[in-house]
Amino acid sequence: MLFDTYEQKGLLFNMNFKEAEAGYAAYRGDLVLALGEVGDALGHRKPPTATIKNTIVLAEEDKIKLYVGSLDELALLPKVLAYYQADFAPDVRVILFVVNINKPLVIEAGGLSIAAIGMQEGLIWNELIDIAALDKGDFKGQSATEKIVTVYKALADYKPKGDKVSFEEALTRTVELKRAGRGPV
Repeated sequence: MLFDTYEQKGLLFNMNFKEAEAGYAAYRGDLVLALGEVGDALGHRKPPTATIKNTIVLAEEDKIKLYVGSLDELALLPKVLAYYQADFAPDVRVILFVVNINKPLVIEAGGLSIAAIGMQEGLIWNELIDIAALDKGDFKGQSATEKIVTVYKALADYKPKGDKVSFEEALTRTVELKRAGRGPV
């Protein structure tokens, strides 16, 4: 399974779940974009220096069909492609929620059309099911993997909003925003 390979390479971080079912493999958690340095003589690594947070990834036959996550900075997009694009299916759907943009964009990069949506706070899963026009009732009795498959199928007709731009142009449209923090109340 693709995610077992990622786990062996140390690319899974803060994992919520990783499972396979009915020809699909699904993962939710963070994915590493820059491995931490080796921290001791046994080769154990320090925490990664960059991750894509709250990812929702669906693979079929070891090819990624759906790749969704949150980036703190749009400048990290090349790292996403460097680490994971080789495993993308030709018809992959990539949706990124990006903290430092305030208008949706469709970014042309690496031969892909990537939907980039500005988001400083909120839950990726909730935003994704809104985009897919689903509600909680659509997931009754489904396993975690089946829920992601349901979202993937609902996104079949999804047309991302925003200007179609190159990655270089998208970088000129970033803003100075930070992820909204939560603390004790």
